[in-house]
Amino acid sequence: MQKNKYFIDSNIFFYAKIGDRKYGECSKKVIRKIYEGEAEGHVDVLVLLEVANALSKFHMKREEITREITAIISLPINIVDVSKEDIVESSEIDLKPYDALHYYVSRKIDARIISADSDFDKFGRVDPCEIDKI
Repeated sequence: MQKNKYFIDSNIFFYAKIGDRKYGECSKKVIRKIYEGEAEGHVDVLVLLEVANALSKFHMKREEITREITAIISLPINIVDVSKEDIVESSEIDLKPYDALHYYVSRKIDARIISADSDFDKFGRVDPCEIDKI
């Protein structure tokens, strides 16, 4: 696995946007590292939908959600295609379905998952507040 190659979970973008007390600043730092080319970022389309959904549940206006998604895809970030086979294969992984797909995609592209979600701990999760230590 490449040291600075990461699959970015949706909570990183969400916590950066809302200024989460625990993960907000760390998540902003992750995004900044991607923007500045210090880290290689990858997402799948599902991550973008999860961000939009979380912001919607946070009662953010549609226009603001659209701006946020546009900002994410304007980053130097790779949006990984997901195939039917990826979905089937990921269903064998002992995680919630969305997380299983993210983990499967991360393995497929040889990237580490950076997330605030401890469900990924048994799969080598990188905590966003630990990004400087790796």
